[in-house]
Formats: sequence, structure tokens, C-alpha cells
Amino acid sequence: MIRFLFVCLLWGVGFQPRAAATSSGFGGEQLLPSRERSGLEASIRALSSTLFLLAILAQFLPDELALLTSPQLHLLASGAAGWILLMLFRPSLPMDSTAISTALWSFAGYLPYFLLGNLSVIPLKTLLSHVALVAAVIAYGLFRDIRREIRAERP
Repeated sequence: MIRFLFVCLLWGVGFQPRAAATSSGFGGEQLLPSRERSGLEASIRALSSTLFLLAILAQFLPDELALLTSPQLHLLASGAAGWILLMLFRPSLPMDSTAISTALWSFAGYLPYFLLGNLSVIPLKTLLSHVALVAAVIAYGLFRDIRREIRAERP
């Protein structure tokens, strides 16, 4: 279990093991190479990984880590807030698999509560607004990138 959590933390901050070479010429599991994460995306992933680990600890120490689920602080949504601000203020970043995986990893703090069925503790309004805002920014980013591609094709 500890090894799994350590691998999750390493994956969250951007470490990926080298993929084995294949005879097809493509390395790894993806046919299209993905771009490297920016430093801000890596820090958002590190924040989300830290929230994930703290949420696991909060399952065993609920009184000491009650501030994670405090409706006044919205700490579990801080990774998503950082990602939303990054995507809105840096329009040069494409809405690709790297950006979307960072957005999905921002939900990692909620995962232990779902896995253990401890949903009554988390503020559902925060979670639903988190989902809505992330979905809206993903839709906006995809629309922006498609519009950019259409304009680039015109002579």
C-alpha cells in the first residue's frame, strides 16, 4: 500500500518511467507524443498529490485534519482553482491530454472520501462547483484551440 501511494505521488509530480521500445517505432503506450508539463502544471499536480495524501490521513485522523473539509476554506478545491487560473491566464497552453490530466488529478483530494464512502464529510456544493468550473474551462479551452486551428488553416 505504501509503495502504491509513493508511485501515485511520483506520478502526480510528473515522474513517468521510461517506456520499452517497440518494433513499430512508437515508444510507449501513446501513438502521439504528449507535451512535457510546464512548471506550473507540475506544481498544481504536486499540490493535488499532497491533498490526496492529506485526505488519506484525514480518514484516520478526522479531528486533526478537519480543515480539509471545512466549507469556509475549500482546501480540496485549491488544485482546481490553480489549474483554472493557469488555463485562463496562459492561453498559450493548449487544452491537450496533459492539461486535461492535470485537471482530472485536481480531484485527487476527494478520492479517499469516495473510496471509503465518507461522503457526508465533504462539502458537496464545493465539489459540484469544482466539477462545473473545470468542465467549463475544458470546454472553453477546446473551443479556443479548435477556433485557433480553423483560423490557421485559412490562407
